[in-house]
Parts: sequence; structure tokens; C-alpha cells
Amino acid sequence: MDEHREALITSNRREYGRHYEFLEFPTPEQATAAHVERGELLAWLREHAEFGCSDTKVDCRRLSPGCQTCATGGWSCLFINGRCNASCFYCPTSQDETGDPLTNGIPFASPDDYAEYVALFGFTGASISGGEPLLTLDRTLAYLDAVRRRCGGAVHLWMYTNGTLLTREIAGELRSAGLGEIRFDIGATDYNLGKLQLAVGVIPTVTVEIPTVPEEEELLRDKLAEMAATGVQHLNLHQLRLTPYNSRHLASRAYTFLHGENVTVLESELAALRLVRYAIERGIDLPVNYCSFPYKRRFQHAAARRRGIPFVRADNEAVTEAGYLRALGAGTVQYFEAVTLPGGSCRPSAVEIPLPSGRRIAVEKRAVSPEIPVASALFADPSLQSSLPDELRKFERISAGLAEYF
Repeated sequence: MDEHREALITSNRREYGRHYEFLEFPTPEQATAAHVERGELLAWLREHAEFGCSDTKVDCRRLSPGCQTCATGGWSCLFINGRCNASCFYCPTSQDETGDPLTNGIPFASPDDYAEYVALFGFTGASISGGEPLLTLDRTLAYLDAVRRRCGGAVHLWMYTNGTLLTREIAGELRSAGLGEIRFDIGATDYNLGKLQLAVGVIPTVTVEIPTVPEEEELLRDKLAEMAATGVQHLNLHQLRLTPYNSRHLASRAYTFLHGENVTVLESELAALRLVRYAIERGIDLPVNYCSFPYKRRFQHAAARRRGIPFVRADNEAVTEAGYLRALGAGTVQYFEAVTLPGGSCRPSAVEIPLPSGRRIAVEKRAVSPEIPVASALFADPSLQSSLPDELRKFERISAGLAEYF
């Protein structure tokens, strides 16, 4: 574990460069106290809430349709543009260019191509994100309409927005194009619900999805009942996450940062868990879900690995919980991942899939481990799974629980 911690610290220091030196990480005493507080919150929530996805999501009793789709691994997120008209201090990217719509590094200049991709890969949900999708409204409507025409009701469609450009008429256009759920970042409008109200009664599901800003915890407590009364059906809370783009803004605040596969904010997670508890204790009719960074990192990444597997899987290969292909040899095991890429950008052995425009996308099978000596019986007997060595466990299992504090 010490080696793992040191590797994460080294990686974080490299990613954030000179900004890393301005980040305050917890002392051992602070980390212990935070673990105790979180443990007490989680113990209470286990009696009154529902944990899901290996205890990385709290509370899962009434997830929005989009969140249900994401939890099953069936979600495609299309970044319709890379430009925004807000200036949220916590935004993880620069939001200053439009470009072609993009998902998983693959550009889709054609709405029909994207719709075909959604159908071919068996997605059950697709979202439009940005940037701000309403800055390119015609484009947003075209992609929604294409997926709805190609996939019908088999795919749930939702959109992320700050809401500043929304009108009742635009809400109607989005609904006519097939939008089933709209998610508002009310942090971009100082938590004002005026624009959000324009979608209520027009778009079937209205959700608020925001990072948990610690200094806004009291305000959010007051807003819970107002959201429920306004017609918000779901509230999704995230943990503030540091990126090279927002690091200067977050470092200027009195936050305690946590090491991990990305740097996160300790106070943000604790505030989110307290808000889930507060809503339950007060009987507020608004389901509050904490979608943790470990959930995003572990489950969404595993889903991304799994989606290309049907195109490259051999008959003798098994799919692991973590989304890798396991190939057993004579006393050995080797792991592979399926990587989806633009056509023509990978080795000739990759499988290429034609799209309506004539473009292609490709799925390439890549080795992620050498051949590792192991007894094949280890995989045949479930009772032996707990004895997997670390070098195999990371390919076989998704880790449970929230992140460690250090």
C-alpha cells in the first residue's frame, strides 16, 4: 500500500506541475479525523439509504433514468461542443472551442454516424454535454433527432446544461427531438431555479447535477425543499476534482486535497454525504445521490473497456468484472483490453466498422499484461477468488468503497 500511495503521489505531482506545491494535503491526524467522520456518516446511511456499484454510489433508491443507465454501463456521452458561456470556478476544462462533436476521443461530424455508433455498440442511453449544448442548439437538436430516429425508444436521451439560454420554446424543441431528461448545473446561476422551471412539465425528467462546493453546503440545505417544490425530481452530487485547468482556482480556496488517481477535495465528499443524510432526516421528497469519483473512475472506465469487446473477443476468452478480456493458456493468463478508435488509426489486425457516411471506427485488442504464470483452477473455483495476487486482481475486480484519505 505504501508503494501504491507513493506512485499516486508521484503521478499527481507530475500532472499538476507547479500548482501542486500550493495544494494542502491532510496531515495524518486530519486524515484520521476525516475517516472517523465519514465512517459515522456511512454507518448512519447504511441504515437509511441504499448503496450501489460496490459501495461507490450513495443513495441509489431512486436514481434518475440516466443514472440507472450509467450504472449498468450502457451510457454514451457526446460532447457536442467545447465552449461555454459560464465561468464556474470548478469547471475541469477550458471550454473555449467548438470543434466536431466528440465521444471517447472519436469525432462524429455526422449525426447519422453517431446514431449508428450508438446502435451498433448497444448503448441504452446517450447524453449531450459540452461545453454548453444550447450554444449550438441546431447541432444539439440534430444529434438528438438522429439517435431517436435510429434507436427509437430503446435509448434514453438526456442533456447537461447551465440553463442560461433555455426558454419554454427551446424546452419544447428538445422534447420533440426526443430528450427525456435534462440536467441543470445550478451552480452556474448562483443556485437560482428560475430557468430550471421552464423545463418542468415539458421534459419528462428534470434533474440537478452539481459538484458539492463545501462553502455552499448551508445554502444547498435550504435549496433542497425548494428544488422538490419546483419540480426537480433528482439531485446528483459530485466530489470536486482538480484538473490542470481548474487547479489555480481550487488551490486559492481553503480546501484540503486528497491524493488518488486524480486529486479531489476532502470537504466536498463529506459535505455531499451530510446533504444525503439531511434530506433523508428531514423527509424531503427529493432523492439525493452522491456519485463519487471512485464510481466514475472504476465503473465508467470498466464500461468503456467492455463496449468494444463483442467485436474482438475470441471464443476462449472471458470478460472480467473490470472490463478486460482474460485469455488462459497452459499454466498462464494474459489480459487484453478493447480500445475503440477512429478508423485507420490502429493496427491492421483491428476490426473496422463502417458508418453511414463511409467513415469507419475501429476496435483494437491490446495486451495490457504479459503472460503471467498461474494455475487455471484459480478462475474455476469462486472460493479462491479472494486469494488472487495483486497483479491479477486489478484486471479481475472493481475495487469496492470510497477512496482512502491521504
